[in-house]
Amino acid sequence: MKNTLTLFILLIISTAQTCSSQDQPKPISQEYEPCCGTQPVEFSYEKKRIYVPNVFTPNKDGVNDYFLPFVNDIVTDVWGFTVYSAIGDTILYQRPYFNSKMAVQDYGWDGLRPDGSRYKGLFKYKMRVDDIEARKHIVEGQACAIICGNKSEVFKTKAGCYYPVQAGNDGTVDKSIAAAEKDCF
Repeated sequence: MKNTLTLFILLIISTAQTCSSQDQPKPISQEYEPCCGTQPVEFSYEKKRIYVPNVFTPNKDGVNDYFLPFVNDIVTDVWGFTVYSAIGDTILYQRPYFNSKMAVQDYGWDGLRPDGSRYKGLFKYKMRVDDIEARKHIVEGQACAIICGNKSEVFKTKAGCYYPVQAGNDGTVDKSIAAAEKDCF
């Protein structure tokens, strides 16, 4: 009887430890880890200036909903604006041509895949920019689509994140402008 009671107590203790270890909080997802501070957001070629944010939040709240380059008045055209999956094997979005006089909705990526599903996490982009003297340059890099929710909380304090709303008037980032993401984070 004594051995049975001891065995029963050990069984209860080991079960309690197993249950408590399963209830431990899970770490925040690492899917957004490479999103900020790893790639340039400003590009300059002679007098051309191009700012490309490294994060955006396509949640249709009217703030940072589109991913797009911001250019100065020396850049006349953007050709082949393409967004690829993180490993570069899938085209998520493509615009053959646009210029800065067009509406953002006509050329900015809204975070949807061609099948209409939402994309989240790291992606790559590439485009060619032309200037008023017909000089051409390739701009490429990586950025992140952030889905607002629990996993996006890390962006409240993540350094090196620059959003579309932080575009200066001259194709540069204006770090004095806040991200304006009150509803997302």
